[in-house]
Amino acid sequence: MREADFTIGELVAAAQCGDEAALQELLRRCGPQLRRYANRQCASDDVEEAVQDALWLLYRRVEALRAIGALSAWLFQIVRRECLRRARRRRTFMELDQSEVVELSGRRPSDEDLRLDLKQAISKLPPHYREILILRDIGGYSSEEAALSLSIPVGAAKSRLHRARQMVRAQLSEAIVTECV
Repeated sequence: MREADFTIGELVAAAQCGDEAALQELLRRCGPQLRRYANRQCASDDVEEAVQDALWLLYRRVEALRAIGALSAWLFQIVRRECLRRARRRRTFMELDQSEVVELSGRRPSDEDLRLDLKQAISKLPPHYREILILRDIGGYSSEEAALSLSIPVGAAKSRLHRARQMVRAQLSEAIVTECV
């Protein structure tokens, strides 16, 4: 019987016993599935590296694998972590001090300008989003207190608050872009 005829479980068992051909077949079979997963998880530059790292770890650690059914989940987790690690490493932030910000923007927004932009952004929110935002972020209510005050479930209150903050953030971003142009 050839390695191509074995199930994944049989290949893992054979590889754990030192069968190099079974290990090579296992790596060959896992590769395409890991690439599909990595294409959804990684930036296009990182796909092949993440897959190679997962396959390399499988090659080195196949004998330590206890549950054959956990193989796919284990490999997917390795790919996901590797994609995240590579994305974090690629991200570079430029630290600017206040004088550089003023120099780049041409002027420093005053606290009053920021307050007016925030007030305008909050006033544009639909009432049910505005209420929860004011209760939580301005009034200092807990999620439970705000939910009780609005007669809604706590989960709904948290969801509304999240959406309200996203809307305010988007409106403030638009305000900043229009001021800079």
